[in-house]
Formats: sequence, C-alpha cells, structure tokens
Amino acid sequence: MSVRVQPSVSKDCYIFSPNKSSRNGAKPTLVVIHATVSNNVKGTGDLRAIGNWFNQSRSQASSHVCTDNEGQSARYVWDNDKAWHCAAFNAMSLGIEQILPATVVGNKAQLTDNLYRETSRWVARWNKKYGIPIRVGSVSGYNVTKSGIVRHSDLGQPGGGHSDPGLYDMEKMLSYARFYRGLL
Repeated sequence: MSVRVQPSVSKDCYIFSPNKSSRNGAKPTLVVIHATVSNNVKGTGDLRAIGNWFNQSRSQASSHVCTDNEGQSARYVWDNDKAWHCAAFNAMSLGIEQILPATVVGNKAQLTDNLYRETSRWVARWNKKYGIPIRVGSVSGYNVTKSGIVRHSDLGQPGGGHSDPGLYDMEKMLSYARFYRGLL
C-alpha cells in the first residue's frame, strides 16, 4: 500500500487570485490555518467556489491553498507571492484555508481525517521547502516570536481579528505533518 505524501491539486482547482502582492524579500516563517464554512459538497465545487471568490478584486482576500473534507486541495496564490489572508502577517506567512462543513455537532464542526491529512501534507511540504518548523508558533503584537504553525485566531487584531478555525485539533494535524515530512 502506498501513502500519498504530496498534496493533491486537481487540474480544475488552479484558480489564481489577483489579490496578492510581493513579499518584498520576506521569507515565510508561519503557516496560518484558516477555516471557511461551506456545504462541502462532493467533488471540487466548493474549492472552485472559494477560488472564484478570491478571483474577484472586490473580495480583497486570498489564500495560498485550500483543503476540503474529502482531502482535496486547490491553489490560489503561488508561495513566492504574498496572499491577503492575515493582515499584518501576510508577508511572513503561507495560508491554508480549510472548508468546514456547514453541519455542526455539539458546537464542533465535523472535520474528517482526510482534511487533517491534506492540510498536514502542505505543512510538511513547506517545512521541507522553507524550513518552517512543524510546531505551534506564536506572535506578540506585530512580531513573530516563534516560527511555526498558528491558527488565524492566534494572530489577534494585527492578524485581522478573526476567530477561525475555532475548535481545531492542531496536535493531530502536526503529528500527521511530522509523519509526512519523514517520508519526503
């Protein structure tokens, strides 16, 4: 049995957003975990819908990639560009949007193992490519105090003041990322 180590982007899920800019030489030191709620319909429709939203100038938002509950990915901004996803931390971060299902059980969205695994494949890939540690990172004010992986909500007001991804098993995702990194 083979294990898929690399993230998988369907050919119809490369939808490039105009909402990006130069990193001005900044090296990524953070991976920011986001969440958006959608119907999470079977197939790539939700990934394409989010890409179509990011593809509109009026949205003023983007992310590097997105993963869904089926374990699929979409690409919206290349890594060497700055996606517009977390305000003051855009230049030093890579963003992963995740599609959470619209159904919630006991105040917790039901995330699948497939979503955690696909997100962790991106984290492992970016660890190898940019050296971003596979650990929980931290910020203080406008400064990165420990490089690594953070939730959007961890960035506070300088990161846009968002509360996503809500309840999220960061340790599970990081454990998978360490596993995949060992296979790269």
